[in-house]
Amino acid sequence: MCICGRGKDGHLTGETIAPEVTDPKYRSWKTDDHLVMSWLINSMTTKVGENFLLHRTAKEIWEAARVTYSSMENTSKLLEIETRLYDLKQGDLPLFYFRSTTQSLWLLLLCSYPPKSLQQT
Repeated sequence: MCICGRGKDGHLTGETIAPEVTDPKYRSWKTDDHLVMSWLINSMTTKVGENFLLHRTAKEIWEAARVTYSSMENTSKLLEIETRLYDLKQGDLPLFYFRSTTQSLWLLLLCSYPPKSLQQT
């Protein structure tokens, strides 16, 4: 949210392309890109973030993290979420806890599948 809210999401998507090193705008682009890189690294645990320190751009970090941690192809994680949803019963749980748990699991499941408009046919 912070990255999009600050208008820096183009550094992740590739929409904000690095100018040539000799271009006067390069320094500004590099400053913004390093800011996004620091936001990404600082949002990770120290152990995880260490694996991404040698990437040269925010887009490289973003892509490496996506490939490493994406759940779209993580079938064991999807099966775990589906099983938790199937097995979830309110029982003695307070209604607000049951509802928030169910909602969280559904959101995890929905976020694990790309929208149909993004799927390759």
